[in-house]
Amino acid sequence: MLESPLTEEARGALNRYSSENAVKTLLPPWRQFEDFLQSHRLSPTSILDIPEDALHAYARHLDYRDCHVDDALVALSAVLLVCLHAGYSGKVLRSVVIPRIRRPIENRQWDAFRLRTYQPLESSQLARSRRRRAKREACVQDTVRTDVDLK
Repeated sequence: MLESPLTEEARGALNRYSSENAVKTLLPPWRQFEDFLQSHRLSPTSILDIPEDALHAYARHLDYRDCHVDDALVALSAVLLVCLHAGYSGKVLRSVVIPRIRRPIENRQWDAFRLRTYQPLESSQLARSRRRRAKREACVQDTVRTDVDLK
């Protein structure tokens, strides 16, 4: 099977820095990215010629594609790793993210993130509401005890 010039360049970049198993793992997501480029009528001659906007568009495409969030992260990570090994700017690659996957955790003061697309388990929601109810009841009992002690 004939490989495109981009895939040959990606294979060469990965062979310089990675094992053969890594090459076998990373090339299928890379080929999907190439299909994405071709579907948008982009045909760069080199990995370094891939426009930054195309990487951002691919990240948005993965966000809205009907697949599991882990699959989207793996696909984007594979493409970014190939680009990094080929000499693409790390500063540009750091700005390429899947838009809706991360959001701040509620009720946190620091910048922690969790995956947005994962739904909390029903059991954890129930446990959380039980803890909240127990805290409220404890506060009410403390208030009642304080009022009784003051009388």
